[in-house]
Amino acid sequence: MKRLTLTALLLLCCFFTPISANDNGKKSDLNIQKITVSDELRAKHTLKPHHEHLAFDCIDCHTNQGDDPSKFKNIKDEGCLSCHGTKKLLAQRLKFMDTLKANPHNSVHDGPTLYCDECHFEHKP
Repeated sequence: MKRLTLTALLLLCCFFTPISANDNGKKSDLNIQKITVSDELRAKHTLKPHHEHLAFDCIDCHTNQGDDPSKFKNIKDEGCLSCHGTKKLLAQRLKFMDTLKANPHNSVHDGPTLYCDECHFEHKP
């Protein structure tokens, strides 16, 4: 049975666009970018199950990259950390693994300096 965890709920909060008020104090419409992603492109760039479960779409991570998903580039660490927090925070959350020297976010050799995509590949197994 799949359960929506507190972490998943916190991640969802990262993607709500704030509603701004105009000069009259009324809320304006959300400015949400619509893109079309072909079935072929979705099949080629599948999402990890945890992100798919949260109903993420390409634009959720590939912000400010235009409206042609075939031209999207790697989001790098900044994109991942915009929702997952800092590398230091990730290392602290997995501190229980330090006693076995197995915390991948606080590596014995590299500390919390590894690039996210050295281990995490969103669109690959």
